[in-house]
Amino acid sequence: MRYGVYRLKKWAALAVCIALFFIISVAVNTAGAVPAASQAGRQIPIYSVETQEMKVSLGFNCAWDNADIPELIAILEEHGVKATFFISGGWCEKYPESVRALSGAGHEIGSHSNTHADLAKLGKKAIIEEIVLCNEKIKAATGASPTLFRMPSGSYNKLVIETLREQGMIPIQWDIDTVDYKDPPPEEMRANIRKNLRKGSIILLHSGAKNTPAALPGILADIKAAGYTAVPVSQLILDEPYRLDHEGRQHSIATR
Repeated sequence: MRYGVYRLKKWAALAVCIALFFIISVAVNTAGAVPAASQAGRQIPIYSVETQEMKVSLGFNCAWDNADIPELIAILEEHGVKATFFISGGWCEKYPESVRALSGAGHEIGSHSNTHADLAKLGKKAIIEEIVLCNEKIKAATGASPTLFRMPSGSYNKLVIETLREQGMIPIQWDIDTVDYKDPPPEEMRANIRKNLRKGSIILLHSGAKNTPAALPGILADIKAAGYTAVPVSQLILDEPYRLDHEGRQHSIATR
């Protein structure tokens, strides 16, 4: 009799353990459905995308001058590529004709904050102002408000990411940095991309960088030669529900 009671208690304990494991698994998957990674409370942006498609994206930051915009548009047009241009509010205000030219050429316009401030050093009210004012300027120039946002200098913290998402913005980083702002030779930029390119990569470039126009034709040729298609960021990233791993790589969550 005691043996039977013991076995019953043993099976009951095992059933409780299985139930707890199931509950924890569901909780983890549910938490992952939130468009953010939670690593000890961290909030991070999208750096790249886990995908089976041979797609990558070019993301240009625009906060300096606009002298190379016509050339960048012409090169991208020649190669049949659409890119995403992350524009600061100050740049938009100073060069509205360039913003309209980019939009008119079919390129995607994202936000790069209003004043190119270090958002990680700002409070919530100031962060919201950086988002709203830049969006208003871009909408005035193009007729549409952006939904993608790239932090100046890639600087962010939990508050920045939470505030961006509360404002309906999708924070975008990159997994390949051309370091074009340091004026490396074009071939060095190309080699860096060839070495690190993978499905779902997001590549960081800048308008106003000395050697970017010279490197761009080769970069686009290398991407094509490797079998990839370059698309705007919004055509690369996944819809919800998704999860982000510790590297900020976006993964789809299968829905039932």
